[in-house]
Amino acid sequence: MKVFLDTNVLVDYLNKREPFFEDAASIIGICLSGQAKGVLSALSVVNAAYIMRKAYTKDSLMTKMEWLATAFEISPINRQTIHDALTSRAADFEDAVQCFSAVQSRSDLILTRDKSGFNGLVLPVMTPAEFLARCAE
Repeated sequence: MKVFLDTNVLVDYLNKREPFFEDAASIIGICLSGQAKGVLSALSVVNAAYIMRKAYTKDSLMTKMEWLATAFEISPINRQTIHDALTSRAADFEDAVQCFSAVQSRSDLILTRDKSGFNGLVLPVMTPAEFLARCAE
C-alpha cells in the first residue's frame, strides 16, 4: 500500500507537535518498516522546510530534508498536477495540488488531519487516527 502524507502529518512528526506527534510517529514507523510505502509531494518537503526554518539550524534542517528525500518517495508537482488541480474546481487549491500529486505517484490514499480540503477529490482520505485504527484491525 502506498500512503501519501499531507504536509500537516509530516510537520507533526518533524516538529513533535502535540497532541499529533504520536500518531504521526506511528505512521512514519509503518512507512520506514516497509509495511506501507510513504509518499510526500515536493510541495510538502518545501513547505515543511519553510515552516521549520526558525526551529532548527540551517544544517540541521537540511539534514532532515535530506533524510526525507531518501526515506520517502517524492512525488513531483508539474504542469499536469496543476492542470488537474485547477480543473477539479476543488474548494482548496493547495489540497487539490497535493491530491493530484498523490494520483501521479499512484498512491492508494491520502493521510491528513484536515480531510475537508480533499472533499470530492479522487482518492480516499483518512486521518492518521483512522489509518492507525484500520492497521490495527
